[in-house]
Amino acid sequence: MLYGVSPVLECLRAGRRACQRLYVKEGGAGPQLQEILRLARQRRVAVEERSVQDLANLARDRHHQGVVLMCGELPTHDLRDFLGGVGYGRACLVALDQIQDPQNLGAIVRTAAFLGASAAITLRRGCAPLSAAVSKASAGALEFLPVIEVANLADALLRCRDNGFAVLGTGLGEEAVDFRTVGRPERLVLVLGSEGDGMRALSRRRCDCVVRIPGVPGTQSLNVNASAAILLQHFLGEGGWRTANGKENIANSK
Repeated sequence: MLYGVSPVLECLRAGRRACQRLYVKEGGAGPQLQEILRLARQRRVAVEERSVQDLANLARDRHHQGVVLMCGELPTHDLRDFLGGVGYGRACLVALDQIQDPQNLGAIVRTAAFLGASAAITLRRGCAPLSAAVSKASAGALEFLPVIEVANLADALLRCRDNGFAVLGTGLGEEAVDFRTVGRPERLVLVLGSEGDGMRALSRRRCDCVVRIPGVPGTQSLNVNASAAILLQHFLGEGGWRTANGKENIANSK
């Protein structure tokens, strides 16, 4: 069950999931709801009106915004196939090394999509599942940003390096350098470690370089989503990058 206006709207737009039934709040109105209903009719998805409490029960969450969609699982990509499709052009992948908080995972996906990353790499195990909560936290970006699921992140990073990607990790150790001193590679994998322990040792060894974000002495490190936003803005630069769904991202050019 997907819930929330943005996740449901982006799911219907993207057409990546099989959708069975749409539940909407009784007497609901508004332009976004009308667009959701239009897309549901276009895709021949059955629509039912339900009470607010019924929707909360279906979503198992009261923050459903009056919209719940019964649908299939989100399809993910195979790394080898995705790299073959990218070819040798400009690309940025965000690799998530055991990000376990659904809110953080969703927020990183939202940031990556907004700033024009090509895809996210997650683990089949040891990472937050691609749940409705993640889609909600991503404001629907999970529905269109390609997600590559891998069993072994260290092997995936090696494959990316073999395909011409620079692999940059994030950390606070002595070997980490100020991110502002690092060039902007045309093909980049940015590795973000877990909320508590950061990158695992083997993931770190697969990196060409480990970068850090310098802060005021004595302050704590940043949340992983805030770190992702700063680093992606730096390495992707101003405009010109395209998301994997083909839409040019110009939102960050202002």
